[in-house]
Amino acid sequence: MIFCIGNGESRKTFDLNRLKLFGKIYGCNGLYRDFTPDILVAMDYNICHEIYRSGYAFDNVTYLRQWSKNPASMYDKLFEKETVDKFIGKDIANAKLTHLNEHKWEGEKKKFFVCWANNRDLMKKLRDQRIENGWNEDDLKLYLSKDQEGYLITWCKKHDKVQGLGPYQNERTNAGTLIALMASDKDSKIYLIGYDYYSETETVNNMYKGTRGYVGKSASKIDPKNWIEHTKKLCEKYPQHEYIHVGKPIEKFKDIANMSNISYEELNERINSNKV
Repeated sequence: MIFCIGNGESRKTFDLNRLKLFGKIYGCNGLYRDFTPDILVAMDYNICHEIYRSGYAFDNVTYLRQWSKNPASMYDKLFEKETVDKFIGKDIANAKLTHLNEHKWEGEKKKFFVCWANNRDLMKKLRDQRIENGWNEDDLKLYLSKDQEGYLITWCKKHDKVQGLGPYQNERTNAGTLIALMASDKDSKIYLIGYDYYSETETVNNMYKGTRGYVGKSASKIDPKNWIEHTKKLCEKYPQHEYIHVGKPIEKFKDIANMSNISYEELNERINSNKV
């Protein structure tokens, strides 16, 4: 069996180490900060760069969606006026000093780098639009904060364990559903832990809110409509699989024949009795 770990706050007090004896563990995004799963998947550019810079991907299998390597010969071209105007904003006098977040490895020859660009002018326009629609500063922190304007560049080491997403590259879904999809191609019994879908308050439900790569602590709760629909489609795609959702029951899953629900207490009982 495979345990897929979402980052909903319901799993905050559950010890993930208890699962290791029973099957492989798939996780996503900020999970690596607290726990090392068998497979880690990250989708958004901020968290992809953070994971690589931490050194995690040199020792552990890691799937990064936003991770296209460029040869060192491309580096200087990023700072030519035409390129700067196009990708990070017009009339920026010295982009290397004002709009560059770069990570280099001491003693490592610079051969390949990964780059993400955020256009200052476009981001300001989007921030203004979102604020008009009622967003607060914590809502903006995921993609639109000012400190993310410009180039985000990470130089790569010769040896790492970063994998491409391969056949999953074009899946238009979130990281939690993607790891469940990957797991479903490997095994037929899948536990979904920390997949809360809903927030019980008006603010976001996430273990890592308020940290870099995530929205702020007071960000508005997220409508789970897309997450729910993607999960339903996953269950429909693998009708012979067994999916066990851990946590509070999700009303919209009650009619899914191959989805059951148990509490964290029940999961602990299964572990204690060796009947996972």
